[in-house]
Amino acid sequence: MIRRVLPVLLTLTLAACASSPPTRFFALDPVSAAADHAGTARAPVKVDAVHIPPALDRDSIVRGESANQLQISSQDRWAGDLGEMIRRVLTQDLAQRLPSAMVIAPDSPAPPSARGIVVDILTFQPQAGEVVLDADWTLLQGTQTNAVLRRSAHLTAPAASSAQSQAAAMSTLLGQLADDMASQMGR
Repeated sequence: MIRRVLPVLLTLTLAACASSPPTRFFALDPVSAAADHAGTARAPVKVDAVHIPPALDRDSIVRGESANQLQISSQDRWAGDLGEMIRRVLTQDLAQRLPSAMVIAPDSPAPPSARGIVVDILTFQPQAGEVVLDADWTLLQGTQTNAVLRRSAHLTAPAASSAQSQAAAMSTLLGQLADDMASQMGR
């Protein structure tokens, strides 16, 4: 009896493994400025840190399902650490919006005159047909306690239900955040 059942179970097990959906990986990308910015900066700037909520700090893409409920995808994943990806893309977006050599790469040393940017993301996920970004950002001079400028942003962008559309909308929102930062830093 075992000789008859074992091959059937083995065949069913192999068939189940062969039918699992593939894992898809997504990245955020820099986007062009929405308008021609005459962004200015008084000193070079560097995105020192991006803080994201623990619920979003994972490999899987997280979507807001409804009030107090999240969906964590088993197939749709980020291509790298989400916080570092946001930091890199925001740096690239700012470099497109500010004068040449005014934005310092994330892992490059900064001169003493450089200002730091710290971003605290409160919400950054798809919710009911759109992606929502709620963030506070601070421009620092010298030390972490010397804030020169503090701003909050609430941005939304429409997005289809696919992870690819949502990643593209998230990239767009980071570009809009960079637009806001570039315009505020020159004041």
